[in-house]
Amino acid sequence: MRIHPALTALLAAAAALTSLGAPSVAAAPTNHALLAPAADTSCRPLNLPSPYVSPWGRAQVALNPGFKAALDASAVTVTPIAPVTSLPGDTGLTSAIGSTAGSYIDLVDFGRVYYKGGWTFTNSVTNGTWTADDFWLRFFPDQGLSTCPTINGVKSTTEQTFVSYTLPDALTGGGGWGLDPTKVAVKTAKVPLKLTPEGAEGINRALGTAFRAGDELGTLSGEFRYLPA
Repeated sequence: MRIHPALTALLAAAAALTSLGAPSVAAAPTNHALLAPAADTSCRPLNLPSPYVSPWGRAQVALNPGFKAALDASAVTVTPIAPVTSLPGDTGLTSAIGSTAGSYIDLVDFGRVYYKGGWTFTNSVTNGTWTADDFWLRFFPDQGLSTCPTINGVKSTTEQTFVSYTLPDALTGGGGWGLDPTKVAVKTAKVPLKLTPEGAEGINRALGTAFRAGDELGTLSGEFRYLPA
């Protein structure tokens, strides 16, 4: 999930919103039908000094069992792209996050957080592939994970939000937000990530699967640490 989610994974928007004082976002659930690829956004990292929520941390995306079963049924493998690595048993993806890991809040295209690395879905029968190599956690005005996907070897020139989450889920859903005094950290857990129409269409086209918008890809968990491990 660089899944910043691995990926992701912990990159809940609320921390970024709180730390930067961004405008509040309505708590209504995300309308998947209205999500569209972000226009005129760069597919390349900034290479500029930029802030982040914390110096250290770790995020992970645990794949939804139904989503993973569908991948397995279609002979689809998941290959991480460093610094993202696999969770034990190939049940998901994980990565270090934080300013020391190269994560940053994009101040040019505000509302997204950059993470290095990613993963590739590969259909071992057809050789179809879907890759996220460098991705963002979107927190304003929409919420989700986005990338410029490479589908069957062709990289999109447009950023696409492929899964979405809601701020209520990020703040109170799943495991919720909390403090971990033993690590001087803020953490959240089990924030649902649901496929957008663009995400489902691109993955299905690459892999021959039959996912639908709203299907849960997995859950995002993580922690922002203010002291090294």
